[in-house]
Amino acid sequence: MKDNKIYDFKSDVLFKYSLANDQDHDSLYLLKLFIEGILKIDCHDIKVLNPDLSRNHLEDKDMILDIRVTVASGKQIDIEMQNSIFTTTQRHRFQLYGAKLLSQQEKKGDRYQNINPVYQIIFINDVDSDNLTLYDTYQSRNKKGKLEKNNLTTRVYVQLPYINVIKQYQGLDKFNELELALYIFANGITDDIMGLEKMKVIGIMKDKMERFNQDEELRLAAYNRELNIQAKNSEMKANYLRGKEEGIEIGKEEGIEIGKDEGIKIGKKEEKRNLTNQLFKSRYPNEDSSILNDLETEVYDLIFKMLLEEQSLEKIKNVIKKS
Repeated sequence: MKDNKIYDFKSDVLFKYSLANDQDHDSLYLLKLFIEGILKIDCHDIKVLNPDLSRNHLEDKDMILDIRVTVASGKQIDIEMQNSIFTTTQRHRFQLYGAKLLSQQEKKGDRYQNINPVYQIIFINDVDSDNLTLYDTYQSRNKKGKLEKNNLTTRVYVQLPYINVIKQYQGLDKFNELELALYIFANGITDDIMGLEKMKVIGIMKDKMERFNQDEELRLAAYNRELNIQAKNSEMKANYLRGKEEGIEIGKEEGIEIGKDEGIKIGKKEEKRNLTNQLFKSRYPNEDSSILNDLETEVYDLIFKMLLEEQSLEKIKNVIKKS
């Protein structure tokens, strides 16, 4: 029988299960570790505003399993796990969700003096090639780089694959507890992590994973959710081959008056370049994706197929070199 246990903390169900119970000392320990370590916010009186895992709706692939927290100062913190790469749609959603957390505080007759700052911690399984850092932070600033007075929103992308870059020159035995937790998010509880099991955070996360998998109903719901998300991604991949009508529309929108066939060609090439680039960054987050620039449509087709088949990076580079 197929093992349907969940071992990856990038599963947003396991992630929320591990952090959302403010009555549990271990969950509070993890919340404090992330909030203080990433945002440098003092964590007195942590309260989770949405602790429930709605088991009846967990299998909904579009459900957001974030964790909303307040601390004694009134600051509101939203923590989210995204086992995905950066896309325009994702970035727009993150910003809109932050704005929503602000607008929800507005009350009729309020002169806005009681609005609390909102902070977002977004763990994501990708690295922005323009911002090669573990913590990529965004706030409202002017052209001189000065922070806007009374700024209300701060968004931090924790780019999980980058923790493996840090490991290359630092070593796990030199990691602090926060870095170890991020390494587990990125790679799971691996053999090299188990060699450091005396560290408290490792014991907590291992125990959380084991307890989660003992709850058969929750584990199966999380497993089915993963399948639904994979099905959605497979649908996107299947749509990859559709390009005729989309290509025509792109040609029209960009005002390219070079004939129907050429419009199709340009539209299909741009679509395939983007999708191939996304899948490449997902498979090889530490590689420079610029090697995919300016290839022929047929080459994008071939590389996309190789990525789906999980062929080696060396073979993919050879195809690009020969193109």
